[in-house]
Amino acid sequence: MKIKTHSIWLALIILAYSAWAVTPVSAHGLLLRSNPEANAVLQQAPAQVELFFSEPAEQELSSIAVYDSNNLIVDAGDVRVDPADPKRMTVSLRSLPDGVYTVTWKVVSTIDGHQTIGTYPFAVGNANANAVRAIQQSSTARLPFSALLSKFLLLASLALLVGQRLFIELVWNPALKSNLDMSQPAVWITLRRISLIGVLLSIGIGILSQAGQTTGNELSLPWNPEVGRILTETRLGLIWLARLALAMLAVWLAGGKETSTRNWLGFIVNLTLLFTVTLTSHAATEVKPLLPILGDWIHLIGMTFWLGGIVYLFTSVRQLQGLEDQRRTQLTALLTSRFSVNAFVFVALIGVTGFYSATLRVGTWSALLTTLYGHVLLIKQGFVAGLLVIAGINLLIISPRLQRERRQSTANSTLVSNFSRILFIDVTLASLLLASVSFLTYIPPAKLVSPVTDFTEIKKVDDLKVEINISPAHVGENTFMLMLISSDGQPIPTAKEVLLRFTSSQANIPPSELQMIGDGSGMYMAKGSYLSLPGNWQVQAVVRREDKFDAFANFDLKLQKPGSSDRTASSKQAGGLILTIGLLFALATLSLMPNKFIRFGAGVPLTLLMVGLGVYYLMRPPVVENAQANPIPPNSESIAAGASIYAVNCVPCHGASGKGDGPIGITMNPRPANLVQHAMPGAHTDAQLYEWITNGFPGTRMPAFKSTLSDTDRWNLVNFIRTLAPK
Repeated sequence: MKIKTHSIWLALIILAYSAWAVTPVSAHGLLLRSNPEANAVLQQAPAQVELFFSEPAEQELSSIAVYDSNNLIVDAGDVRVDPADPKRMTVSLRSLPDGVYTVTWKVVSTIDGHQTIGTYPFAVGNANANAVRAIQQSSTARLPFSALLSKFLLLASLALLVGQRLFIELVWNPALKSNLDMSQPAVWITLRRISLIGVLLSIGIGILSQAGQTTGNELSLPWNPEVGRILTETRLGLIWLARLALAMLAVWLAGGKETSTRNWLGFIVNLTLLFTVTLTSHAATEVKPLLPILGDWIHLIGMTFWLGGIVYLFTSVRQLQGLEDQRRTQLTALLTSRFSVNAFVFVALIGVTGFYSATLRVGTWSALLTTLYGHVLLIKQGFVAGLLVIAGINLLIISPRLQRERRQSTANSTLVSNFSRILFIDVTLASLLLASVSFLTYIPPAKLVSPVTDFTEIKKVDDLKVEINISPAHVGENTFMLMLISSDGQPIPTAKEVLLRFTSSQANIPPSELQMIGDGSGMYMAKGSYLSLPGNWQVQAVVRREDKFDAFANFDLKLQKPGSSDRTASSKQAGGLILTIGLLFALATLSLMPNKFIRFGAGVPLTLLMVGLGVYYLMRPPVVENAQANPIPPNSESIAAGASIYAVNCVPCHGASGKGDGPIGITMNPRPANLVQHAMPGAHTDAQLYEWITNGFPGTRMPAFKSTLSDTDRWNLVNFIRTLAPK
């Protein structure tokens, strides 16, 4: 009774800590930086809002909205996750008058499906800077109990499924090979069935919980359209469907006549299910995720043998209770000895991979002691320490005594009974350990890795070392920094002239040049929109000094194409998985269900439904995206034609310079867009500008020119508008 009381108190302490900790928890898609920055006061209205997160954002489930002081939306609604950098989200803005604006955002991580919601203010023009800076920005997230339950069920079920096969092959069969009359405990079949049900239940709860997060509920109803969107249009949905297909295959393999082939195929399927857990873990968020994911998978395999093996060792010892005392003591000694040897190997694997993971996601002792992630990790290590202490007692005290009793062919029923009680404590601690692991996956790591998009490279030229940094190394406006260091390691702050020359691999883009400004420390800086298109660029640094030959350093830079997310591919993959699940469901129902009513009354309709849905998503027509390329090169003829069209159709509102100050524009409310900002490379694609010229800009008096200008005229107009951007 004491054991149970202590276990209950320990569980209550963990639940209390978890309840206290949920309040400050943020999900994993944390906002790292923004443009405009939070609480900024800008002299000129921005063309768009850019948000950069710690994890990739799910396009279909994430959003940005910008409100003015009257709670009216002032964005264009074209929220977009950048496929070249999925941690970056943007939304275009209408022409903003002076005032205070609030950015609200919701992001769902493509890695783990966790949702974060936040707000921050910025101001334009004549605004009280101190008042704006005093407005608090916020970032909050719910931690759904259903999501925690789903993860715990999945981990516990897989620990039992994978742990059973490992325990049989590494402990039970080798230890009892000379005792052919000993059959496996009947409860193992029950545990396997319960575990398979647990996997299926965890998948169902997880899908409904994920859909519920996007609608603000704990769980979504299965027929909610959000469930279908998640399953067919997101990476997370594909992982859930893959898990379901693997679980159905595992059910079918476990339901037929038991053979060695079926057992090993089932083991491989369960290992694959365990691997899918790593695809939604912290490891998958690393910049180079291959080794972290592999380490996480090995860590989980070690945990399944250790924690699942404790359950099977406990049930094995319980199975031996019906034997006479001497034989019971001997067999317990054999099982314990074999388990201890294998547990030592798997615990070593857990320790090495756990230390590697902690280094990646905590990094410092300070982070371990001051962050929520660190606190929960310490609690987890407390459970691990408890299990290790018990393992040490078993290895150094219990096991040697049992071995001595076995060699002497004597019985010690008291020792065996005490060992059984110790194993019960082991099982309890293992359950609490799994609960802490489940909670840990829903907490952002103590050490967040900012998205690395900057370009940095060093070249040695003559007597110089030239180091360049381009941030954020995207199409559009960038910050360029050049550090000059002499051969003796001293900075060179007195260069006569420092230039950057930009040459695109596309022949129709003329080279451009940027004058760098020194800060007196050997660092030269400048900003500009000189990287105007995706593709390959040569950035040449030119350094001119007194009494020295000019130095030239060439840097090769490749900019990713903006592109658009391929929802059609996701839909077809989802369709294939749903079709597979339907066929597996039919196979399992027809072969495992003896009751004709269940087979034909429930199995056939559900099978037809899933097969029909799978075929529907496979055959669904592709989604048409506004991602067409500009078919007309921005040469002098196109720009001249665009200038003539602009003068007739656009100058009255936007003005000759494009700042929205035309004779008609100054009378409008809201004012026409400042094209100087919207024309900057990287702010919008050519296709987006073409779309607005064709159909008008949402929420403004911008007319649609679809019926008055030809396609060629509109593309020429786009090419001219690009020339309005600042250099």
